Amino acid sequence: MAETVVILGAGYAGIGIAHMLLKHTRPKVKELTVVLVSPTTHHYWNMAAVRGIIPGEFPDEQLFKAIEPGFENYPQNAFKFVLGTGTGIDITTNSVCVKTANDITTIGYTHLIIATGSSYPGGLPFTIVGTYEASISALHSLQEEVKTAKSIVIAGGGPTGVETAGELAQTFGDTKQITLITSGDKPLPGLRSDVGNSAAVELERLKVKIIPGVHVTSTNTTDHQASVTLSDGQTLLADLYLPLYGMRPNSQFIPGQLLDSRGNLKLDKNLRVTGVDNVWGVGDVGDLEPKQLIYAERQAIHLGKNLDAVLVGRKEDVKDLKPTVTPQVFVTIGKKTGTGQYNWVKIPGFVVSAAKGRTFFSDKGSGLIAGKNIVRSSI
Repeated sequence: MAETVVILGAGYAGIGIAHMLLKHTRPKVKELTVVLVSPTTHHYWNMAAVRGIIPGEFPDEQLFKAIEPGFENYPQNAFKFVLGTGTGIDITTNSVCVKTANDITTIGYTHLIIATGSSYPGGLPFTIVGTYEASISALHSLQEEVKTAKSIVIAGGGPTGVETAGELAQTFGDTKQITLITSGDKPLPGLRSDVGNSAAVELERLKVKIIPGVHVTSTNTTDHQASVTLSDGQTLLADLYLPLYGMRPNSQFIPGQLLDSRGNLKLDKNLRVTGVDNVWGVGDVGDLEPKQLIYAERQAIHLGKNLDAVLVGRKEDVKDLKPTVTPQVFVTIGKKTGTGQYNWVKIPGFVVSAAKGRTFFSDKGSGLIAGKNIVRSSI
């Protein structure tokens, strides 16, 4: 029986699952075709964006890698790359609508994987921003803004906000005023109290000003300055404002009955969309685990194995994912230290720095494209 697996989204999970199916499943299912749909020709190693926004830290080619060359060694009829964006799903006809540069096309599937990820409000290039050209242009523009700004306000005390503040302060702490706004009484709310305390100490050592216990109520941005009003009534002026909170799933094209109240794709523990046997979801777009790469990577490996079991006719081998219930977070603070929590254990700064802080695993990008690994997991 011919099988067509359509994957919407060519991020870490989408590319990883495509390679898993082509390497391990297609030799057993000869009529399997994998269709990878992506709005961009290049994968963006956005884990490194917190440092990549600083001019000169990473060459473009280390952060952006062309996707299609990684699939050239598979049989021609086994793989198809579609440059476009999903605009609709019809689960009754097993088809997706995709907007390409020239038209809107309909693609049929026997199985659909939704791996469209998430993004920040405002289109900041901490995730892919439309096409490759748009994304790299947005990153270059932000690098220039970072270079010229004398004051930078970051809203969001989670891992991305803390890492961004640390990177900026490591490089510019003596020449720019870096301010971090967090709604908690310290950065990294939700983690152990001593983890947040360590983050605050290290950020302040780098001359970051932390404003705790408030949130942004309004902003007014002109070409040259941002006015940021906080919930306690004070107003901050900055040359550059970075809202790094409120990450949203890229799910606007998905039928509403498949989403929860926050727009997340509702998944069961097999990583199937709830109530739909042949539609699957993975990573940030889903509702199972926090929106972090460590979870998306684990889910991708699990989904790939489950779908392999279905396609080869061994449905009894489909297994539940056991969602992680305790934090697994490594947070860099500049190039030399960091903090974090793995289950209930606080992670020392030197461990975070050694594991993540040198390259943000960007040296693994070529392996992802070639189908060798996702980040740390082999494919």
